[in-house]
Amino acid sequence: MNLNRVKVLLKKELTQIRRDKSLFGILIVAPLIQLLVLGNAATTDIRDISMSIRDNDQSYHSREYIRALGASGYFQIALLDGPENNDADLLVSGAAGLVVVIPPDFGKRLVRNTPATVQVLVDGADSNFAVQGLNYLQKATRLYSERLVRVVEADLARRGIALPTIVAESRAWYNPDLTSTYYMVPALMGVLLLVTTMIVTSMALVKEREEGTMEQVIVTPLRPSELIAGKLLPFVVIGFIEITLAIAVILFVFHVPLRGNVLALYAYSGLFLLTTLGLGLFISTLVKTQQQAMLIAGFFVMLPFVLLSGFIFPVENMPRPIQYVAAFIPLKYYLTIIRGIFLKGTWWPDLWPQALALFAWGAGILGLAVLKFRKRLD
Repeated sequence: MNLNRVKVLLKKELTQIRRDKSLFGILIVAPLIQLLVLGNAATTDIRDISMSIRDNDQSYHSREYIRALGASGYFQIALLDGPENNDADLLVSGAAGLVVVIPPDFGKRLVRNTPATVQVLVDGADSNFAVQGLNYLQKATRLYSERLVRVVEADLARRGIALPTIVAESRAWYNPDLTSTYYMVPALMGVLLLVTTMIVTSMALVKEREEGTMEQVIVTPLRPSELIAGKLLPFVVIGFIEITLAIAVILFVFHVPLRGNVLALYAYSGLFLLTTLGLGLFISTLVKTQQQAMLIAGFFVMLPFVLLSGFIFPVENMPRPIQYVAAFIPLKYYLTIIRGIFLKGTWWPDLWPQALALFAWGAGILGLAVLKFRKRLD
């Protein structure tokens, strides 16, 4: 490989990028805006759940229970006073996510120190919402129940009677508050990096053909490997600029802790860029128009990569054959790396399998791009 030829082509590519102001917006501005918007939207935490409560008891204990649910901070409570046969319609219309029915003997059973039950109707159309809503309700109910138990325990303690109890003291490592933003936002940087770098590089060689400048490239002494390197290096620089800006947004806007080594983050991100840019260049050798490049990059690459990488759905929960497919997706390994560095502070001994997979993927796809490319118009 002649480095002087690559240097000349690199200068030409950087000049084209500098003159194309719209490309700057696509590569730098758009990912930052998407990170800010999607970073706030990509969360599994649910707040302000609409809850309708029908209090058929109207006792002190039922009112205290309703007050405890409202004080939990998870629910927006509305009291029902119409006919009970309309309760299910609240779920159908979306006016309520949960409907709680307190039975008439609720307070009496608690006064007699016997268990009391309430009926809960939940909108199960969204399974994540249903699970989270029920968990929040059970947590608030358990806290209120513990308050009642402490009163009984105090009375028994005065009589010299102790109740046997089991206490499980739990601690969540790496993300003590279980904030889903800490888990989703770093991964979102990987997704946006995949989208921007792969799309631009997938159209790199195709653009030469459509604009008629491929003929000028053909008559040059550039070898396929040199042309690939010249097309790739400018976007490597741009990719690292995107990574730097994204890290700043993650740290100072979303306040996600960075417990690992920032240099390691850049090193592993460089391996991921090797795969995304190489994949984009390989796509550009397969198609003849920019529209075809966009279609293949968007539908056949980005969509399965995002859905099967573990960005939204855990790979471990997927069927076994799908897990085998996910093993060939480089984004899966990068998400493990970036989440580990940000949240756990992991380093080479724990991440070398993922790093090796990214290197093998990137080297393989770049090798295919070089072999596939031919300096001809057809």
